[in-house]
Amino acid sequence: MIKKLISIKMKKVITLVFTIFMINGSFHTQDCTEISQPNFGSDSVQIKNCRQNLSLYSEYLKQKNWMDAARFWGKTQSFCPKYKPNLYDNGFYIYKKITQQKAKEKSPDKQAYVDTVYKIFDMWEENFGTCYKIQRKKASFIMSLDASKNFSLAYSLYEVVFLNSPEITSYSDVKYFTYAMKYMFKTGKIDCDKFLELYELLSKVCDNNIAMGNKAEKYKNVQVFVDNEVSPCASCDKLEEIYSEKYNANPEDMDLIRTIFGRLSDKKCVESSLYLSLLDKVLNDPNNPPSAKDLFNAATADHKRKNYSKAEERFNRAIESAGDDAELINKSYVYLYDIAFNKKSYKKAFSFAGKLSDQCEVNAKRASIIAASASTIAKTPLEKSSVYCYALSFAEKSCGKSSSSINSWKGQLLPKSDLIMLDINSGSEQKVPFWGATITLKTRD
Repeated sequence: MIKKLISIKMKKVITLVFTIFMINGSFHTQDCTEISQPNFGSDSVQIKNCRQNLSLYSEYLKQKNWMDAARFWGKTQSFCPKYKPNLYDNGFYIYKKITQQKAKEKSPDKQAYVDTVYKIFDMWEENFGTCYKIQRKKASFIMSLDASKNFSLAYSLYEVVFLNSPEITSYSDVKYFTYAMKYMFKTGKIDCDKFLELYELLSKVCDNNIAMGNKAEKYKNVQVFVDNEVSPCASCDKLEEIYSEKYNANPEDMDLIRTIFGRLSDKKCVESSLYLSLLDKVLNDPNNPPSAKDLFNAATADHKRKNYSKAEERFNRAIESAGDDAELINKSYVYLYDIAFNKKSYKKAFSFAGKLSDQCEVNAKRASIIAASASTIAKTPLEKSSVYCYALSFAEKSCGKSSSSINSWKGQLLPKSDLIMLDINSGSEQKVPFWGATITLKTRD
C-alpha cells in the first residue's frame, strides 16, 4: 500500500516545494475547495468500487482499526480521487495515527509512513488545490513527527497561515510555530527583528483567543511559553527600539499604544521615556478610560520603581474595575501584600494575604508577615516566642510553602527551661502582643 502511494521520494518533493516558496515568496493560497455533492466517478464500475471501498474504510475508521482503514482508504482514493476533500482529511488522520504508533514503537517503518502522509497532502492539493487548512495540517504534522528534517518547511508554512488565516490555528500551532521560529533564529535564518515581528503576531493571536474566552487558560499558558522563548531577543533596549518606530508611525492609534504598553509592562521595561509617554496616554485617554489591565500594568511599573504609594492606589483601582477577572485581582493582592510588607504595615499585609485565592498561599504569607513583625512588636523573649508560635500555626497549614522557614522560626521559640523559670507551662495559652490572638505555647525542644 505504502509503495503504491509513494511515487517519488519525498525528499525531492520537500526540496521542490521549499524551493518554489523561496522563489515566489509565498504559496499560492485560496479558500479550501468545497463541493456540494460527492464525486463517485464517471462510470458505473468506478462508482460501484468507490462506494464499496468508501463504506469499508469508513467503518474501519469508526472502529479505529487504522491498518484496515488505510488499506481501503487507498483503494477508495484510487477509484474516486475527487470524491470529497474530506477523503484526504480522513486519509491524513488515518496515516498520522499509524505514524504516531510507529514512532512510539521506534519502528524502522516510521519514515515510510511519514512519506505517505506527505504524498496524501500532495494528492489533496492536486485534486482540490492548496489552502491554508492543508498548510496548517502539514506544518503541524512536520513539527510533531518530522521536525528534525523539516523545520524550515514547517516555519514557512506556519508563517503563511498565521499571517493570512490565524483564526484556523490552535494553541498547539502557536507552540509549534514558536519552536520553528527558535530553530530558524538559532541557525541564523532569521534575525531578532523577524523573531520579534512574529512574536507580536503570535501574541496577538493569544490575546484575541483569551479575550474571546476560547480555551483562554491554554492560550495564557502558551503565551508564557512564547514569552520565554523570545527572551534572547527581547531585551528592553531592543523592544523599545522596535516599539518606538511603530509608535512614532502611528502616535494616535490607541489600540497600538495599549498593545505596546502591555508588552513593555509584561517585560518590566518601564524605565524609558517611551513607556512613560505611553503610560500617560493610556491612563488619560478621554475616549476610553483605562481598563483594569491598564491600571494593573501601570501599578506594576510603579512597584518596580519603588513608588509604592502610587502603585497601591493603582492596584486598588485595578481591583475595583476588574469585574470577574479573578486572576488579575489575585495578582493585585499579591503586590499589595508585598507593598504593605515593605512598609511594615503588618496588619494590612495580613489582611491582603487573606484575599488570595489559594488558601495554602494565604497561610504562607500570613506566617511570613507575623514572623517579620516579631523584631518590632515583641518587647520580651516570651512575647517574641509567642509571635513565632503564632506564625508557625499558619506555616503548618501552608501545604509546604513555608517549609524553608519553619526550622528557623522554631529556633526562635523559648526552651522549656526558660518557661519553667518564668513559671509558665508549655501548652498553656498565651496572648500574642499586637496581633490580639491567643495561642498555645510551644517550645523549641
